[in-house]
Formats: sequence, C-alpha cells, structure tokens
Amino acid sequence: MKPMEDNKIREAIQTAPPVPYPDFDRMWNKIEQSKGTLPSSNAWKFQRTSVAKAAMITGISAVMIATPVYAAIHYNWTDVLSNKAGIHSVWEQGLGQSISQSVTKDGITLTVDTAFSDENRTVLLYTLNPEVSDQDYNLSYDKVELLTAEGKPIPGHYYQVWNPEINEYQGYFETDYVLNHKKEELRFSVTNVVFTEKTEVALPFNPANQGTQTFPIKKDGIGTVSIQSFDQSKEDILLHTSVNFEGLDKNQRERTWTSFTAWDDKNEIVKGSKNVYGIPGTNSEQTLSEQVYSKDQLSAEGTHFTLSYEREKSRVAGEWGIDMTLSKSQLENSTIKEKLDLPIPQMMEGSKITEMIVTPSEVRLIVTNKDKYTLLPFLDYELEIGGKRLTGSMDYNAKSKEKTELRFEMMHMDLASLQEQPISLIAKKRVDEHKGNEKTSIRLSNISTKPQHFQTVYEGYMVDWTYYLKDEELYVESSSENPTFGGINQTYYYDGKEKMYGNPVIVNFRGEGKNKSMDVYENFAPKHLDIYVYMYTTDHLNEKVKIPIKIRDQ
Repeated sequence: MKPMEDNKIREAIQTAPPVPYPDFDRMWNKIEQSKGTLPSSNAWKFQRTSVAKAAMITGISAVMIATPVYAAIHYNWTDVLSNKAGIHSVWEQGLGQSISQSVTKDGITLTVDTAFSDENRTVLLYTLNPEVSDQDYNLSYDKVELLTAEGKPIPGHYYQVWNPEINEYQGYFETDYVLNHKKEELRFSVTNVVFTEKTEVALPFNPANQGTQTFPIKKDGIGTVSIQSFDQSKEDILLHTSVNFEGLDKNQRERTWTSFTAWDDKNEIVKGSKNVYGIPGTNSEQTLSEQVYSKDQLSAEGTHFTLSYEREKSRVAGEWGIDMTLSKSQLENSTIKEKLDLPIPQMMEGSKITEMIVTPSEVRLIVTNKDKYTLLPFLDYELEIGGKRLTGSMDYNAKSKEKTELRFEMMHMDLASLQEQPISLIAKKRVDEHKGNEKTSIRLSNISTKPQHFQTVYEGYMVDWTYYLKDEELYVESSSENPTFGGINQTYYYDGKEKMYGNPVIVNFRGEGKNKSMDVYENFAPKHLDIYVYMYTTDHLNEKVKIPIKIRDQ
C-alpha cells in the first residue's frame, strides 16, 4: 500500500451530498491527502460533476440534424455566478464576448451565451434546455469538454443550476487555459445527457453491534454496504461506511452518489457532528463515508437507517457540440502582468512571489518554490488592495511542478488605479507538514482484540496511542491533548525492506483543531509490531502574516 500524503486530498472528498460542481478545487483547497507518493503516482481526483435539479424527458423527439443556430435570448447569470465574483463583475460590465450559438438534438438544446477569456482563465456561460418542466430528477453528463481545433481536451470544470423561471439550466465552464493567440478556434461539447433520481433502501443496521455489518443491495450497480462502528468517546461513535459497486463504469460510480442516513422516530434526519462522503476506497469499485453520532441518538427508540443514492433513470445519447472563435482582445488591454522577485521566508523558506497577473476577473499570484509540489502552509489568503480585501485560494500551477498559485476573484475594481494603491498579501491559519522520523519507532506489544493504551513523546509532543484487532484487522489510533499537534497523517511498518502503509480510516481536515487519527492494517497476524510515522502536522491557527507587494514604482 502506498502512503497517503496530506497535500493531495483536494478534490478527493466532498462533505455533503452531491450538488453541481461548486468549484471544489477552491473550496477544498485546505484539504490535502493522496493515495500515492508524488510525483510518481496520481492523486485521488474525485470530482463531482453537475447534479442540479431536473426532470426526466417524457418523450424523445425525432432526431434532428445538430446544426448550430444563433440564440436571441440573454439571461441573468447572478445565481449561477454567486461564488464567482470576478466573472460576475465582468459579465455585469458587459466585457464578455457574445457567442449566442445553439445546437438542438433529440429535443435538447445547448446554448453558449457568452465567453470571457483573459490572461488568467477562460470561461463559457451556457444554458441547457431539456424541454421538461417537472423537477423530480437530477441531470448530469458523461463528458463536458472544451476542445482545441485539433480535438485535444482542455482541462476544466463546470457548475450549473436549474432556473425554474425559464425551465433551463444555467451553467459556466471554467478552465485555467489561456489562449495562445488573440483568436482561437475551440469547440464546447456535451456528451450523453443522463437523468438520475434519488433512491433509498432500508438498512437493518444495529448500533449495538460493534462488529462489521454487511448488507447485500444487489441492484442499481450497488453490490454490498458494510458498516463499522468505533467508539470516539463515552458519548460518541464513528460509523465507517463502505459501498461496493458492481458493473458500473467510472462516470456511473461518480454519479451514483451514496450516503448513509439515520432517521428518528418522526422520520426526520438525525444530524451527526461529522459527515464526510465520497472518500475513494482502496479500489476503484468502492467509496467510503464516515459520520460521527451520539450513541444516545442511534440507540433511541424508533431510530432507523437507510442508504441513499442516485440511480440512472434515463439517458439521451449523443454529442451536443458548438464550434466557436474565442478572442481575448476585449480584455487584453485591461491586463497587468508584472514580474516580481519577492522572497516570502515568513511563509515558506526558498519560496518567492515571481509574477502577478491582474485581469478584470481575477488576480493571480505565481509563487515559485524550492521543492516540487509545494503548498504554502497557510490555509486562508486575502489580497488587500487600497483597503479592500479579496478572498483567495491556493492551488498547484498546471505548467510547473515547482510553482504554486494564489487566486483572488476581482470585484468591481479599476485596474488602472492599482498602480496607486497599496497591495498586501495576508495569510492566516498556519499548518506545517513534517516528515516522520524514520529512526523513531512505536512498539505495539501483545496485539489482541483487547484495546491497549499507552503514551509516547514523539518529536517533543505527547501522543496517546490505542491499538487492537477487529475482524482480523489491526487498528492503530493516535491523538494528543496538545492543540499544537495537528495529528499523524499515516503510519507504516517494515516487512523486510518494504514499507507497509496503514490505510487511514478517519478523515481530518487541516486546521479544524482535531488531531485524532486511525489507521487499519488488513489481514494482520503478528503479536508484536514496530510502526513508524510517515507524516504529521503542527497547527498555529492564530498565526497571521502580511506581505506588502509592489507592482510598480509608486
């Protein structure tokens, strides 16, 4: 088993049932975890595509020739751009390029309304009309792509919402792609429109049973559901749910969004103190989730349990494609690109801000690091411009392994005035990652089904350990009462010269102030074991730094 690195959990986990893609790469930037070492292995990428409210097509019309036509209607995009202040600002100012092209096939119409392309990103605003009015179903696609003239896909993501006033979806497709020329021929394409509906099946789960409980489903591509219980305290219990799929491809698994739900005697949802869904399992046919409930809630009379999931109800096969010529000339003159050489040792030794790109929709800071795949240690970022603050997020740079990006949505700011305005980068909530000490082992003795507890001092921090066998698997828990200790990412042991990594059971979000971790080793037999820490973090959540930035002589 490979180590799970903290700096790659982004896009791997969602903490709520599926909604249309709400820019998770930004939302979950604080969360890192991986299934493999970098750069040799791929990170877990669990992107939810759009699942906005829609209805099943009540009748399929005769196949029409998919010919682009010009649309005459322009829409209000305020709702769909509620989390994209910069794009909304550009749209309000009328700076976008009008595309107004549609294609209709099998009664479904796709329209590209407007495009924005600058030196930071390219965005398309689109609508999709399924010609239905009922809203009992959800809608997604097998593919949503922006393609080059040569047919090469451009990485990006989409987000859409159902507008009941016009009975259409409104969405945006966003990509970091910057046009290589003033004008380029591109194609926006949607492949296979899929309608799904929410379904529930009852689970005869017994909260008093501490063993693994497995329930056969055997329908809609779901094979079995397994639930494990772990005491978190005298009051709380952790439920770890594993859903195993059968015969579903990657797209089908991702849209078959599953969630374990507890209901009280009034048939109202029992709210847990922690709910995490969509965790990739140890194989591609599995997805995991975890919830923390109070024991009293689960044992109350009348409490019952279900598995909720989305199942495919209908689909319309085919491609809806629109060829267009995109131009960045309209926004090109409103761009500031400034080369910088600003070391930021107060954030990360060896890192420096090397470029600032300001467009009407976004400010992007490029940070060049000493090491590959480096994420800056702070969780929250703001850019202060003349007293106004823009909220930002952090991500990798797609073109360079040594670069990190900080992105900030612009909000009705005059770019010309930036030369006279003081600019500062503000970073808050520091979380530092540390490689474990390969020379320091933790001895687990007399391993059995009886939980055993002990304490060690690890790298100056008092750590509490608990270990036990359950269902022929070894569980190793760690925690600390020291709030500075952020938690252990993963443990491992040596099988000869080979490192055998534990599989993390508990998902901890960086900076949430919780440091309890749990690893599981499957099919475990030895009575004694020396384990090692792969990585741990330290939290300084009140730390804040402010770095002045000069883009020109002032």
